[in-house]
Parts: sequence; C-alpha cells; structure tokens
Amino acid sequence: MLDDCTPGAVIESKPHKNWVLWGDKIWWNLPLGKHGNRQNPEIEVGHVKRMMRHFGVLDCAKKHLR
Repeated sequence: MLDDCTPGAVIESKPHKNWVLWGDKIWWNLPLGKHGNRQNPEIEVGHVKRMMRHFGVLDCAKKHLR
C-alpha cells in the first residue's frame, strides 16, 4: 500500500516507533508491533488510516484495506 499510495516513502525504525517519511511529511507514530519478534508486525487499521489521512492519500489507501 505504501508503494502504491505514497511512492518513495521510507520507513525508519526508531527505538519505540517506526517513522514513515514521505515528501516533506513525517508520520512518527507507526507501532513496531508486539514485543518479541517484530518481523512483519500486524498493525491495526486505525493507525494506517490516520497515517494515510495525514499524508492526504486516504482514498487510495481505502482500496487496499479490507
């Protein structure tokens, strides 16, 4: 979804959250996932919707959400 709706977005892993950088905007509140193995964590839909609304691409993101 990030590749389709926000081409060129970069995810930076920080100690407590992931940051998503796209253009001149930063979303600094993307969860890392549950403790333990944090490879490919499930992230709640509400977090994704707020991030996409912040980036101004919510309509595109809705095509990818179930």
